Amino acid sequence: MKPELNLRAQSPWLDPAAEPTRGPKRRWWIGLALASLFACLALVATTGQLRAYVPGPYSVSVPLDFKPYDPTRWAIMNAEDYEAALKIDPTLPDPASVGFADATALPPADPSKLQQEAFVGPAATPYVFRGVTALDRERAHYCLTAAIYYEAASESDDGMRGVAQTILNRVRHPSFPNTVCGVVFQGSQRVGVCQFTFSCDGAMARAPSKPNWLRASRVASAALNGHVFPGVGLATHYHTQAIWPRWGKSLVMTNIVGAHIFHRWRGRWGMPDAFRAPYLGREPVPGPYTPVAQQLAVLRGQGGAATTLLPEGSGTLAPLPDVAPAPTPQAMAQAERPIGTPVAAPAAPAKTYADPRLNQSGQVREEYNKSGEWIR
Repeated sequence: MKPELNLRAQSPWLDPAAEPTRGPKRRWWIGLALASLFACLALVATTGQLRAYVPGPYSVSVPLDFKPYDPTRWAIMNAEDYEAALKIDPTLPDPASVGFADATALPPADPSKLQQEAFVGPAATPYVFRGVTALDRERAHYCLTAAIYYEAASESDDGMRGVAQTILNRVRHPSFPNTVCGVVFQGSQRVGVCQFTFSCDGAMARAPSKPNWLRASRVASAALNGHVFPGVGLATHYHTQAIWPRWGKSLVMTNIVGAHIFHRWRGRWGMPDAFRAPYLGREPVPGPYTPVAQQLAVLRGQGGAATTLLPEGSGTLAPLPDVAPAPTPQAMAQAERPIGTPVAAPAAPAKTYADPRLNQSGQVREEYNKSGEWIR
């Protein structure tokens, strides 16, 4: 026998919201809501704290019972003028001594100066370069003074400060040696391809003039003692206005100071967080690491390794990220020599080959010395 399905029974799975609402039940809820509303209005009206205006807006008034923590200070703050407040507390300072009136008398900010600050970018963080020993401090001071003099002897004080700031920015950047002498004489082992052209183009054969050398010395002392020149920002490269090297397009120009155009790295390498390399404090022997006499000989074509020379006096800083090689053993043996004298380094031995035809080619560039040999 098949079970019969009761279609009239209430199913527990039906949605109660789907059932039609009956009229009397709806009226009962409306009556309850209206009764609650009238009860609330009657309660508020009996307290006297709410005044309702119908149909306009309403206002609320709350009785204030405030007791200040310090009645004396409260009275001073509510005094009509300074004389009345001075009667309450004779120890009050004179408002004129604070100096707020001087701020209103300041001239308005120069728009061109603000534009220049936005163009240059952030300045370097003040940092004092302290050598481990007195000899290290003297070496750092000499190397920085020599770079300032031979790169910007004819410049103004700001031009010298720009060169000094660029060098110290390199010292604190992980892409360069973290010593002052290491940065200044980086690459001077090879004639014509150093970072600062004065250190490998024979420029140091010229005896410096005493007035400009002393001026460069003062700028170097201030820079090593923490003075920051914000005119070049975080620049790590510069070149003269007479040339525009290919690497200039890959950097961000910060400013033009005197005869030099200054640049900084793009992206993260040019931000303040990148200048985090610690200063070792142990300065290497000042260069140049190729004697000046040998530099002049190579430039005149009278001997030495063949190199690609940069324009004389260009003052260009090539953006090479590699660290300068360590000084030769002969240079380290002369660590106690008088600072400023050239390091005597023996000339490199000539390259010979088993095939005599190769020896007839003369001098071989260093990058091709090992051509044809097995890679170990």
